[in-house]
Amino acid sequence: MLTAVKECRVTPRETLSEPVLVRPCDSSYPAEVCMTANVSRSGLYFVTATSHYFVGMNVVVTLNFGPNDPIHHEQIGDVVRIEELKDDKWGVAIRILMHNNPGIYSGT
Repeated sequence: MLTAVKECRVTPRETLSEPVLVRPCDSSYPAEVCMTANVSRSGLYFVTATSHYFVGMNVVVTLNFGPNDPIHHEQIGDVVRIEELKDDKWGVAIRILMHNNPGIYSGT
């Protein structure tokens, strides 16, 4: 018997592959640049080979990251879901808690 899965997302996701710098707030964990699989105004999902992420971990993310970009828009978030994928990969969902540049998402 099939059961309906309730959609918990507040904002719709868009399939988007762009570089994201993910920097755990705890400096004992390394930062890394990954590619997003999808994004929304309130979060993002990426795939990584790194297994140090855990639900509740606080992170700083920089979307559309480029090492030579002088303007990086950092956002504070937390890990809300981890999925074990094939080939020793992990799917990580991050909820954005605070935008350091609020105007970037409010249309101003």
